Amino acid sequence: MGWIPVRDRHTCCYCVEYNGRLILLDAGTGVSRFSEPALAAITDKYDKVYILLSHYHLDHIAGLIYLPHFFKGKEVHIAGPGKAIYGANVKEILTTITTSPYFSRSISDFPMKVYFHNLRTGGKKIDGLEVTTILQEHSDPSLGIKIENSLCYCTDTTTSVFTASFAGNCKVLLHESWFDNEDYQGLIRQMDSSPDARKALSSHSNVEAVGEIASAAQVEALMLIHLNPDYSPRRLAAMEKQARAIFPNSFLAQEGKSLEISKK
Repeated sequence: MGWIPVRDRHTCCYCVEYNGRLILLDAGTGVSRFSEPALAAITDKYDKVYILLSHYHLDHIAGLIYLPHFFKGKEVHIAGPGKAIYGANVKEILTTITTSPYFSRSISDFPMKVYFHNLRTGGKKIDGLEVTTILQEHSDPSLGIKIENSLCYCTDTTTSVFTASFAGNCKVLLHESWFDNEDYQGLIRQMDSSPDARKALSSHSNVEAVGEIASAAQVEALMLIHLNPDYSPRRLAAMEKQARAIFPNSFLAQEGKSLEISKK
């Protein structure tokens, strides 16, 4: 879930079936799981795939080079932060990292129809799919992504009061929860003397503050994502308990776990 795949946990990639569409939130190493029969059966149902990228750190885009294997012949729409945020458009950025010497085949030449969509803050329709974004603080800018007021995805960012209003009344909030209270309080103590501590606090979120965002936003469910790869299963379970003390319907993201979003 975090930047290193560990203990059967891949880096960020969430598969969403929504209103007859197949959507991927980020394209980390989790894309490789489409080799599994259950996920392969899902892809077989769709001719189109929508990939929404929060930012371009490698742990969130490494799986793009797996697309020729899993989505050959499909129509693939890739949306990410564009020129207004990164100074280059999505196609330019992704072509750079998929061209020799980084990869053998440019993403524009993948064996599928690939359409690129540049995101900036605000609303945008991607082949009819309504997507809204908010700019988030991170070591490089990231986007919080909302799909038609049903699902809100906020990763690689510190907690912000703006997130609560952005996610307001969505069905489910997926929010990064990198720090437990022990690490968070330790960084707070170091903040005045350590640039590294200040950078960490401005790039990632602590679990209790995430629970407070979910409560303020009045979402139905909170999924804790982008978890610290150094944390043991016991420590992660303790984080889940901390979140539930503030927002009862909180749970850790788990490989292979599915969530059904209720319809209004």
